[in-house]
Amino acid sequence: MEKLIHTPEGKALSEAQETFQKQLQRIEKLREDLQNQEAWEAMARERVMNDILPLEQEVIEIHVLRVHGFNDAYHCKAFRKAEKVALKEFIIQESEVLIRRFGREDLRAIYNEHTGQKNVSEKDRLVELKELFSEQFGISFEGIPINSEEELRAYVAEEIGKQQARQDEKRQKRAEKKEKKKQKKAVSNPESVPVAMVPLRKLYMALAKLFHPDRERDEARRAYKTKLMQQVTEAYQQGNWFALLKLQSEHSEAQELADMPEMISYNQALKKQADQLQSQLNDLRKNDFHARFVAEPQQMDVKFAQEIRKLKATIKQLKDEVNRNRNYENLKDFIRNYY
Repeated sequence: MEKLIHTPEGKALSEAQETFQKQLQRIEKLREDLQNQEAWEAMARERVMNDILPLEQEVIEIHVLRVHGFNDAYHCKAFRKAEKVALKEFIIQESEVLIRRFGREDLRAIYNEHTGQKNVSEKDRLVELKELFSEQFGISFEGIPINSEEELRAYVAEEIGKQQARQDEKRQKRAEKKEKKKQKKAVSNPESVPVAMVPLRKLYMALAKLFHPDRERDEARRAYKTKLMQQVTEAYQQGNWFALLKLQSEHSEAQELADMPEMISYNQALKKQADQLQSQLNDLRKNDFHARFVAEPQQMDVKFAQEIRKLKATIKQLKDEVNRNRNYENLKDFIRNYY
């Protein structure tokens, strides 16, 4: 393992320094893993849009055809009463799922017919939806010209997005206010600073004093320290405590800083940060989409190939069934076998 903390030749790292080194390396590895997983998920989402969604949409369209086929058969005199009861059950089950999960409002009239619900005009439907969304989300439609359900849902989605943005802004302001209070408290009473807020300025000042280039006469050393100082200043301005610690650990000039009394606190804070990254990584991997599609590129190819094969097999099976059931004798056999 390459040492991040440099020590004089022959001198072993202390236990605290060993822990410091391991925690820094753990965080670097977790960040790399998290970055990879997020990149692979973005890649997977693009592939789903291009390769999976068109096939899933085809499956939905065939199910819509099934509903229409069952409905046509229901109104045909060739079927007995018991068979029509079964057809009615098929129609209600399939159309309810297609409407609720996939927004297939084009099946609403068929669904209402077989469930006994009253068909409503689009105007009445818009009134009902406005009342529903007003009650659920507090959205006002006053003065907003809306002529279709599609326009209504688009407006609702936009308003919900605005609500979410306002909530996010409020949360951000509360977090910033809370952070300012903590920083103010840290300045006035450094001993009260929690582990997660190991004094940033103290570390910055120590590194700035060590790396400041002004007293260097050698041009090469001056340029070297100027670059380091830029990195230290940038990290401090960004509030990037981890970057400052990493700069401290990577340069032999800072070896004395590695023995600072704050080392134990640093290690505790680093462990907390590493545990948070691990939790983020675990949550990402537990995501249903992630589990289904996301992996390293070669493994992702295998996952997508399997999904595409399954969907194509489902499409073929459904198409064959719809074609067979166009013959009413086959449809009657289908009903008998189903029950």
